[in-house]
Amino acid sequence: MASYNFFHLLLLVLLFSSHEVEKGCAWGREMANHEEHDTYAVEMKSLTPATTCKGFVKQRDADQAKGRGLTLAHRYGPCSPLAANHQSRDSRFILLRDQLRVRSMNILGQSRALPAGNSDEGARLPIHGGSPRAGEFVVTIGLGTPKVDLTLIFDTGSDITWTQCEPCPSCYTQQDPLFDPSKSTTYSKPRCTSSKCTYSIDYADESHSDGYYVQDILTLTPESRWVFIFGCGQNNSHGFGRTAGILGLGGGRTTEQTKSEFARIFCYCIPGRIAKQKTPPLIFDQNYPSFYFVNLVGIALGNQKFSLSSESPAPRTIIDSGTTFTRLPPPIYLAIRTEFANYMSNYPVAEPMSTLLDSCYDLRGQTNVSLPKMVLQFDNTNVSLDPSALVWRESDAQVCLAFMPNQRNNLIIIGNVQQRNLNILYNVQDGKIEFGKGNCGN
Repeated sequence: MASYNFFHLLLLVLLFSSHEVEKGCAWGREMANHEEHDTYAVEMKSLTPATTCKGFVKQRDADQAKGRGLTLAHRYGPCSPLAANHQSRDSRFILLRDQLRVRSMNILGQSRALPAGNSDEGARLPIHGGSPRAGEFVVTIGLGTPKVDLTLIFDTGSDITWTQCEPCPSCYTQQDPLFDPSKSTTYSKPRCTSSKCTYSIDYADESHSDGYYVQDILTLTPESRWVFIFGCGQNNSHGFGRTAGILGLGGGRTTEQTKSEFARIFCYCIPGRIAKQKTPPLIFDQNYPSFYFVNLVGIALGNQKFSLSSESPAPRTIIDSGTTFTRLPPPIYLAIRTEFANYMSNYPVAEPMSTLLDSCYDLRGQTNVSLPKMVLQFDNTNVSLDPSALVWRESDAQVCLAFMPNQRNNLIIIGNVQQRNLNILYNVQDGKIEFGKGNCGN
């Protein structure tokens, strides 16, 4: 069973003001004691994928009752709202899709996604399409009046939010009913300089969506509803599973639409332990508005530190919800892999999962396993990763270092495996990102 089921439940928070979002995302700001040792003793069962959705409905209802927004699920996990996805998938499929996304991100700013037609700046249309292939998590939102519930892929690397709409000349099969704007009493056309605002977006795996923009009510919770501009897909290829489209939360126009309601702040959290909140700055690049950059200056593994600022040129770092495995410049990856091998020398070496996921160990028969601690070192703070964020468990016989070398030496991508048990708040308005560890549901 592939380990992507491990983190089956996250929480996305989109609240009504900067104060409320930061308060709602502040779970886990309690100080953590300094750790003296360079390894964790990790129970093997804690690395085992979840196979049931115990407590999911209760947690979801409690979250919404407290105004904590939307519950996200891994698209192939046991809590996925996509019934057909409650099956274990071949990890080769995960690896292939992940590599396609990374290849696209390696060509920053050269997305094939282009707006087709004119748009009015005042309408704040999300015309910066450039998303690499969508990611691993899904969320259910409501559109229109009466509300139609739709399951969308959650993606911090995409600016366009779209769903398939009736009538649809060329749509793939989705689980939810198609959204029909004509049946919504709150539907309207956004302000445009032409009679129709259209979009066309292509993804790295050659999937695509073409359609037009509409304006209607977006519902996150019963208390959280506002007018939102999104794409109505009319010509959509396969490649999005049985989802109804994409919820794009990249740094461009979609989050700009939330400015008046949410001050361009959102966060998501994978439930975990309590730790200190960390706040490095977000870095924006007008040439690549979809991406969230951070200044990662070093990585510590165990008692060894690897400087990134000494690399020439110094690599840039993107944090991305849709990339699975963190990508590192080859020299840094090789150094970390070597150090990881030193810590794992008491365990038998296993066959690699792929040419990129190539540092694997056979942990059959182990009750506990000793893993080195990893810390991401930013400009003004350090973020300790959860023990589960260091490895990818395909089976007890194949537990692998969950990092890969990137073919582009000057780009680091922090993937969602390394975000396990981190509470991450994106404050786009103030240009900062906050990391903490905490129980998302309390």
